[in-house]
Amino acid sequence: MYSKIKTSVNWGIEGQIVEIETKILRGLPNHIIVGLPSTIINESKERVKAALKASHIQFPDDRIIQNLFPANIKKEGSQLDLPIAVGIFTCLNSMGSIDFDQFAFLGELSLEGKIQPIQGILSLIDGLINSGVTNIVIPYGNIQEAKYMTDVKIYPYQDLTTLFNDLGRGCLESYTCDVNEIFEPTQYDMDIAEIIGQNSAIRAVQIAIAGFHNLLIIGPPGCGKSMLAQRLTTLMPPMSLAEQIEVTKVYGISEGESLNGLMHVRPFRAPHHTISRIGLVGGGATILPGEISKAHNGILYLDEIGEFKSDAIEALREPLSSGSVNLTKGGRSIRFPSNFMLVATMNPCPCGHYLSKDETCTCSHHEIKRYFGKLSWPILDRLDMTIYMERVNDLETLMRNQRQPINSTQIRETIQNAIRFKSKRQNSKGKEVNVALSEDAESMIMKYHERGKLSMRSYEKLIKISRTIADLDQSVVVEKKHVLEAFTYQTSSQVKRFFV
Repeated sequence: MYSKIKTSVNWGIEGQIVEIETKILRGLPNHIIVGLPSTIINESKERVKAALKASHIQFPDDRIIQNLFPANIKKEGSQLDLPIAVGIFTCLNSMGSIDFDQFAFLGELSLEGKIQPIQGILSLIDGLINSGVTNIVIPYGNIQEAKYMTDVKIYPYQDLTTLFNDLGRGCLESYTCDVNEIFEPTQYDMDIAEIIGQNSAIRAVQIAIAGFHNLLIIGPPGCGKSMLAQRLTTLMPPMSLAEQIEVTKVYGISEGESLNGLMHVRPFRAPHHTISRIGLVGGGATILPGEISKAHNGILYLDEIGEFKSDAIEALREPLSSGSVNLTKGGRSIRFPSNFMLVATMNPCPCGHYLSKDETCTCSHHEIKRYFGKLSWPILDRLDMTIYMERVNDLETLMRNQRQPINSTQIRETIQNAIRFKSKRQNSKGKEVNVALSEDAESMIMKYHERGKLSMRSYEKLIKISRTIADLDQSVVVEKKHVLEAFTYQTSSQVKRFFV
């Protein structure tokens, strides 16, 4: 008696197809699983045996051998419970009307025969789809995540009894989802309108979000740096379905993260400054995603970035440039997406009052240079925009005179309009094909270059920021005014004052 059932295991945020071969031979009762199974999979033998008996399936009193192919890959995860059980069941029963080459099974089993929900369901399904599988049986508890996957039929089940009855009849019940389902707009308990007297900073974050530019905010204590950064999520445009699926795949394989369907809100990760390099970038014994991958398609907020460990900050270089992180351990290489918007804040000096108009700085020039020098130039060079925030002096007068302050909804609509305008200039691969500069804009950029104020990287960033400002103005051509405003955010020119 022989059967072969398809399933998959996690490989980063992708899935790796696995075939479970089952052979029942005459001999003393014994259940053997080979093919580099983890401890969890070895323990599944007892769960499967109890679940089959609870489902009134006679467990064979023979020698059962199950091979996990390919045998050279370490298999991990409780999702192999169900395919192991189905492999034994199909060995004992004829399933002539079911083409198991087009089916795969995913699910954990309880001792009562219930099919339990599992982690990382989207990654597992995606790996099966890429391998040509068109029908997948999953736990009913995972349907809120899996129902949006296209190019595959999903069959959710709650228990083994129902599944085995349908397999015996050769008729499984699939789930149909309306992929055009409209999600409710996210409601926030904070608003950008709560920030008074920092219009220039609000303008800067508007540009940063519209172009997904990395941003460094420098200012004395109490000027509103953290308050501004925490409200950036209220300005972010909604994610597309593809982006939601990708973010959910990252969180699905992360430890300590609970999901109830797709993630509709862009991530906002704010790790403490004591976080390790592995916690920030990812890795560990089983190579899990770090904070930068959990911030994919969202914001990574580093409050007081100068207080973070140097090795953790320096590890951000590659992800900031490539939008992904590649981790290798024990010959196993895994790629995690890390296309995030970095927002960092810091004081200008140890006491926090350098360049302040209200307080006197007590730090020496050496202390200021050493404090700001915690950020290497390679990291500073990857920060697209830098702004300096000053404290608001006459807050009472500003609040009294400010009429109908601009709110998050208005700014978010402006940003979405700019993104739609930008998409018209992109090709099918999302690359910009129309970055037209006026003669005055070109002349201004050449002047900056001749003065030695632009490196090749800063030149590229100046063009991108100028183009974003033009998109906010719905302008096809980048004008001189756009370049002038973009230059005020140049990191290289902003931070030089701290090294005088």
